[in-house]
Amino acid sequence: MFVKKSALFARFATLALTTTFVFAIGLTSAFAGSTTPTTAAKPSGILREDLGHTGPANAPRQTLYLQRVTVAPGAKLAEHFHEGTQVARIVEGVLTYDIVSGAATITRAGGQSERFTGPKTIKLRRGDTIVETESLVHFGSNKTNRRVVIELATLLHDGAPLSTPAGTAATGTPLHLTTNLGSQDRRLTTIGADSTKVYGWNHLVGTAITADGQSVPIDMLGSVNYTKGSGPFSGFITFTFGNAVLSVTMQGMTVASADTSNATFTATLGVIGGTGSYANATGSGTFVGTRSAALGTTVAATFDLRLTGVA
Repeated sequence: MFVKKSALFARFATLALTTTFVFAIGLTSAFAGSTTPTTAAKPSGILREDLGHTGPANAPRQTLYLQRVTVAPGAKLAEHFHEGTQVARIVEGVLTYDIVSGAATITRAGGQSERFTGPKTIKLRRGDTIVETESLVHFGSNKTNRRVVIELATLLHDGAPLSTPAGTAATGTPLHLTTNLGSQDRRLTTIGADSTKVYGWNHLVGTAITADGQSVPIDMLGSVNYTKGSGPFSGFITFTFGNAVLSVTMQGMTVASADTSNATFTATLGVIGGTGSYANATGSGTFVGTRSAALGTTVAATFDLRLTGVA
């Protein structure tokens, strides 16, 4: 038997609100603009229906949406992420779901939960539910000859589009930087009976070289909340281009090995603004990194941004 939609939507709204307080803390108004609901360009074969939206009093500066998305046979959503938290449930068909970077938790129709880390391709079937956090870059496609119907509850920062393009789907001037980030100072606290929980902040710096040979100092200030080396992180990054500065915010997830001796990092980035030629900059992007030693050691980092409004 199918659950009545009103009850289903109520459960979606409650889960979206609860999840956001865990994963969306730390990302403030970096993505925010107009409070009018917006959406990215609709791919062919994708129908998105707005079933209602509101600004919850207990989630200030955020908007809660209820939506239904229908994906036609052969259609594919563009690579993207959400500037908030989304809970999606498959009500019809089979969706091929690709995690580009980050991690997602899936509750199968039978009730068992699974966690997947990208890059990974998963099949989602009727009754499966997936929680998409701000650090998850992903896309879906319908590789069957029957339509896929998805019901969504989404809590986004005011003014954010329903989906933010990433990777090849993003537009704007590309900025690609790589560097090794070293920890300059940090304040980390270890707690728990088995000493597996660590929280606090870490200040990392490094210097990247652009394609034309310009040195770009990078300053990252991140807060972490880890259990056995894995968990969410958030913070701010400052890129300095001579007399100009570009500032971004990040929201990410760390996945550590079983012995926590190494880890991978993935995050989505949103431009706050800047100075000089970056004073009117907007845009978004991703950060990926790896660490081959204990927490607090050097991180090999790659930043990919798409920028508009750059002088």
